[in-house]
Amino acid sequence: MFGISKKKIVFLILFFLIISFILFYWKYPFVINKKNSELLKYEEITKKINKKNVKILHEVENFIIKNNNIYGTLTALSLAKKYVLYKNFDKAYIQLKNSLKYTKEENLKNILKLNMAKIQIQTNKNKEAIDILETINNHNWDNIIENMKGDIFAIKNNKKQALKCWKKSFLIEDSNASKEIINMKINELKK
Repeated sequence: MFGISKKKIVFLILFFLIISFILFYWKYPFVINKKNSELLKYEEITKKINKKNVKILHEVENFIIKNNNIYGTLTALSLAKKYVLYKNFDKAYIQLKNSLKYTKEENLKNILKLNMAKIQIQTNKNKEAIDILETINNHNWDNIIENMKGDIFAIKNNKKQALKCWKKSFLIEDSNASKEIINMKINELKK
């Protein structure tokens, strides 16, 4: 060919492959290590949430503030659950509301909004709960939204509106177990 032996061609190809691999590995592991460290911190923080130490809860809050990403949002959901168990509804609501500001994924935003509405219901702020539920525009969540609205109207003793919402939820719902629960609510209210 050009006076170059096959051994030299193979050697050059292997040499360039090895150099390319080294250069690629040299740049890329830092990205991998950064993502792994975020995951490890998230796992460590979620384990700490279950402990009953107030200082640890402040550490968890700091983690959420520093991580405006999926890990921060999931941690905020766990921390809010912990606050609800301790009947500290205001702190739980604040965690969810702050996470809502930077969460980009629509379904995760809807989960945050549903939990915020549940907290408002628990604190008897039913009007605010309905306002939050009405900000969810994805029709895939209509069955849950109507079910929660029915609960709110039942609390307000507005039986007609509660039945209307629960019946709408019943028609949309796919799960037989959920349909059974909604049916029980309807029958209980009709008594």
